[in-house]
Amino acid sequence: MNESLSAAVRDALAALVKWREERLDPEQAQESFQALKARHPGHWMNMVWEQETYGGSVHYDILMADDGGTYSLSYCADEELPWPARGLQRVNESLVLRVNDDPVFINQAITSLDHAWSTLHIGRHLIHMSLIDQEIRDSGLVVTDEELAEALLGFRKKRRLFSVEEVERWMAEHGTTQVQLEQHLREEVSREKLRRRVAAGCEEAWFQSHRTDFERIQVARLSVPHQDEAWRLYEQLSEEPGRFLERAQVDFLERGGVGELFTTLQRGELEPEQAERLFSTPPGQLAEPIPSGEGYELVRVLRFLPARFDEATREQVRDSLFEEWLAERRRRARVEWFWGAAEAAELPAMSL
Repeated sequence: MNESLSAAVRDALAALVKWREERLDPEQAQESFQALKARHPGHWMNMVWEQETYGGSVHYDILMADDGGTYSLSYCADEELPWPARGLQRVNESLVLRVNDDPVFINQAITSLDHAWSTLHIGRHLIHMSLIDQEIRDSGLVVTDEELAEALLGFRKKRRLFSVEEVERWMAEHGTTQVQLEQHLREEVSREKLRRRVAAGCEEAWFQSHRTDFERIQVARLSVPHQDEAWRLYEQLSEEPGRFLERAQVDFLERGGVGELFTTLQRGELEPEQAERLFSTPPGQLAEPIPSGEGYELVRVLRFLPARFDEATREQVRDSLFEEWLAERRRRARVEWFWGAAEAAELPAMSL
């Protein structure tokens, strides 16, 4: 062990003793740990922590690496639970999973689900939440008071909470406090700033390499419940495409209509077979019936729109770049799932 690493180890051990003596909570310890890292930029290190289920005491470890491996540094006071006994404890039942040794607790999961209920894979969403929070913490990304105030204003407008009384009532109904609400909004703002940072400078090049995915087509469409009926209407209307809107009006008056009549579709958001069928149909003509949900759609092509790199497209590109960034982080992450049992069930990230 060289002198530089020895100095870092001594500094880390002193920090562990200090955290225990001052009874720092994880957020305070994290701030102190970031200062420790800044003092020793030449050495990789990470902080992990564990909270006892019953006593509530927090135990911290610092991991520090050199060319030959990784050192695990810990400090346990005489009156605290010894390390062998820690290994015999049941997993904290509020713990859902760990990602790269960072815990995700049930209260975090429930809060995040309010904003991701439409996500197809909730497990993947929880892993992403942890990876994003780790990057925000490690990069030192900061939310200003002005950004928090703007986020709070947007939150109130979205939920039509125009008075202090309405905000207080909403917090009471959702079992939260002003401090918890502000912390949640800080996290949201931080994640948006991280998304923009990840994509910065790469948007236009990514758009050019995926340009065809952003081609659009404006159509009129009519939902039909059965395949035979869809093909019969297709044959009738193909000879007189101008009657399409008349038929849509009859369908609306007789059945109530389903879905939007006019819409704009983007090639990259369609199934390849659907995209090929629609984008090969000349404007003014009908495409062959397309399976949709439990029925079919008759689609009349109105016009094609070329791909444009406008602000809406830039936001879509940022989303795609951020998803690629998350997929790479998820591929390299160590993920452990806990299902409220005594043992942890490991689930490889590849299977998510």
